[in-house]
Parts: sequence; C-alpha cells; structure tokens
Amino acid sequence: MNKKIKLTKSCGNIFKDAGYSEEEAKSLQFRSYLMTALRKYILNMGWSQKEAAEKLKITQPRVSNLMRGKIYLFSSGMLIEMFEKAGFKIFEKIERGINKEFKTHHWAHPMTKTNDQIYA
Repeated sequence: MNKKIKLTKSCGNIFKDAGYSEEEAKSLQFRSYLMTALRKYILNMGWSQKEAAEKLKITQPRVSNLMRGKIYLFSSGMLIEMFEKAGFKIFEKIERGINKEFKTHHWAHPMTKTNDQIYA
C-alpha cells in the first residue's frame, strides 16, 4: 500500500498557507515571532511562571497562556509591552528608526516658503 503524498510549496507564511487573508496572516506571523522570542527569553532566564509574571507585570495564568502558545489571546501591542517590561527598549528603537527614516525622505524636509507665503 503505497500512498503518494502531494507536497505544496509554502509561500513563507504558514498562516497564509492555512488560508488566512494576507493582512491577518502577517499579523499572526508577527505575533508568533514575538511570542516565540518571549518564551525563549523566559526559559533562558530560568524564570518560573510566577517570576515571569512579576517581571512582566502580568498574571501567572497570562504567562501560562504565553508559554502554551495561545496566540489568539495576545495582541502585538501587548507582546511588545511585555518586551519593554523585560528590559528591551523596543519603543525607543522604533522611535529612533522612524525619526531616522523620516529625516531621509524628501517630503519630510521643511519647505523654504513659510505658510503665510504658501496661503497668500
């Protein structure tokens, strides 16, 4: 009894492959990356769930949900805030990156004319 298995090449996002919309698949993939990184960090720090809850300023059941990969219970914002509470300067890095990027675009540079000149 030889069964042939048909393999389909992934697009690179398992959630998109599973049929989620492009937008939802990107969100789920991003949240998945954040959750995986947080779980690894907690394990590498050797924290118990109680210790992790204290450090991240969340409840122990919330840590349990994180460790068990319950992605639907966490927003990207909540996960980023947990990184901040763990000591990572995510918001600071994003802000620096945005400010740096903003300064490099021609549309971001001030006009030579004043508003009074423009609207005269």
